[in-house]
Amino acid sequence: MVMEQLPLARATDPQTSHDAAASLSNITDLQREIVQVFKLREHFTDEELVGTFYGYASPSGVRTRRKELVDLGLLKDSGERRVLLSGRKGIVWTLA
Repeated sequence: MVMEQLPLARATDPQTSHDAAASLSNITDLQREIVQVFKLREHFTDEELVGTFYGYASPSGVRTRRKELVDLGLLKDSGERRVLLSGRKGIVWTLA
């Protein structure tokens, strides 16, 4: 499946967001890697997913790419919830 190139910054975002977006060469590579991680282990909270990419990608970047994958229909809410480090419950994501 070929993933479409998604916009990296909105027209209304501040210049720093546009500068950050311009510094990224190919965001779909990270999306593809996230899907591969889900193929190895089917269920992740955002917290667990961020931990998988620690030191490789920013936590907010991983969460944003995960949301884009949900919007593309490649990932979905499994209906399961897990307790996070904060003590709150988080959505467990899975392949669609």
